[in-house]
Amino acid sequence: MSGNKSNGVSNASIQSRCEGDLHNENCEDTEDNDIEKFFSYFRQSNIPQPDQWPEDSPVFVTGSKRAKDISYDLPTGKDGVGDSPIPMNGEPISFNGPLFRGSIVSRMRDVPSMLRHNCGRGSKKSDEYFKGKSRQFQWSVSGTFTKRMRFDEVVTGQDFGRPFRNSPASHLVKRGLDLLKNKLPETFECDLLSEEPRFEHPLIAGCQCFRVDRIEAFGETSEGIPFEEIFEKKLVEDTRLLGDSRIPQESDARRKFFSKKKNLEGFFFETGFVYTFDFYASFFSPARHRLELTPFFSIDLAPYFNGYPLFMAMAKEKKSGEYLWATEMWHKRILNFDQKPGLVGRFFASRSKKTGK
Repeated sequence: MSGNKSNGVSNASIQSRCEGDLHNENCEDTEDNDIEKFFSYFRQSNIPQPDQWPEDSPVFVTGSKRAKDISYDLPTGKDGVGDSPIPMNGEPISFNGPLFRGSIVSRMRDVPSMLRHNCGRGSKKSDEYFKGKSRQFQWSVSGTFTKRMRFDEVVTGQDFGRPFRNSPASHLVKRGLDLLKNKLPETFECDLLSEEPRFEHPLIAGCQCFRVDRIEAFGETSEGIPFEEIFEKKLVEDTRLLGDSRIPQESDARRKFFSKKKNLEGFFFETGFVYTFDFYASFFSPARHRLELTPFFSIDLAPYFNGYPLFMAMAKEKKSGEYLWATEMWHKRILNFDQKPGLVGRFFASRSKKTGK
């Protein structure tokens, strides 16, 4: 595909910039310095060039460079470069980190499966999972904590190492958040206008399915606890082992209950149990890197993230910032420095310039 065009810039041009052909330590040109910063995190991440991604996939999912102490059971990538991509067909991948060890499964609609041993399109598992659903991606994690952690101290969300590009006016961002305020948990924290934008909320208040099991139920072997067994059947919410009758047994009600800080502060993730978290979303398409809010209205996000990938699956300790797990979804289009906002983005940017805000 290296000769194809994408939004007016060839993949070959993108690749040359990714590889650093424009790098010059003595460069004083503003644009070249911006390009160097734009591609710096991609280079650090040691993943293949976009034209080498399996099956010409638009997306490459990998363990995050920001969580360097977490290891995933993945073979070395093609030609010995980095790791292979994390499969998108629901194949369990074991991982191990300082705060959590377990297994993760991941799925995306409309992307190749990226199997570990023979990359191929069309996974029966994923096809069956997405059939009849509006979901665009899904991940589940099952495993054990290595230390006791309070519910409000384990968060999920997104964080970025540099400010957004092409962003709308600050007053429009604030206005949008104000409109959403009554739909967000009181523990939701957001700072989209800083040098390192982020938003986060407690993991327990965000996952669509949550369950707690005793370790003995898994039958530990010489190779460890077979966490992947939980994914062989449909996940069912089960909070009984938390030992409090106030906690609802239904997913939406449990999320609402733990959206309140006072409820979060009374519960802990303990080391002697297996915890399973399931998350999915319908409004964001990783394959197209767009917010698809209705069948007739979508927002292209590629021009805004300044060369930074989104987390696909992430949980971290709020106080220390240390990750329990973290996988990133790279898209070819976020590596196009010349990507420009669409009509909606240009409209808000023009309003920003006119109002001076």
